[in-house]
Amino acid sequence: MKFHRTDRTDKKWWEIILWWEIRRIPYNIVMLLVGLLSFYICYITIPLIYIIIGFLLNVIYTLGWIVELIFIKKKTSRNIKQKYPRNTFITYLLISALFVLGFATSLII
Repeated sequence: MKFHRTDRTDKKWWEIILWWEIRRIPYNIVMLLVGLLSFYICYITIPLIYIIIGFLLNVIYTLGWIVELIFIKKKTSRNIKQKYPRNTFITYLLISALFVLGFATSLII
């Protein structure tokens, strides 16, 4: 099983949510590692900031499957339906990592 594989475009609503939620676990692991890295870089002693950032990143991540259910599933071509989950997941991962590191480094400066 390939991690980013999206062969079918006629997925049911629960299959879309399941695809995203299975990938939330590695997403959170990567965000935890990035958070720990930024913690050790900046020596921030307020863990509440990281809890708030983690919560907000998970809210933003949830928008991935909400957008797919509302807009992508009903109104786009087959090609976009196939590429949207994979491309969006990778984009969320990169932007989230940069956000956490950027936030942490802004506290240093």
